[in-house]
Amino acid sequence: MEFIRTIREKYQTKHQNELQKQAEYVITLSDFCDNLYIAFQDIPLIPIQEDWTSKKILEELTKLRNQYINAKLKQPC
Repeated sequence: MEFIRTIREKYQTKHQNELQKQAEYVITLSDFCDNLYIAFQDIPLIPIQEDWTSKKILEELTKLRNQYINAKLKQPC
């Protein structure tokens, strides 16, 4: 029983790591018409406000990537 649980945990960890890499690949910062955006597959989604700090930008990127990962985890295989 322990063996099966270990295999399942390794699979889940590997799957989450793959989704994290995928999220980092598809959700990025992008320049569009001389403005900076958070983009999904190079499509601008969220404009970066001029008063946002680097920390705020990273927080927004992380939040969006985590939402992407959570949505992917809830989809049936």
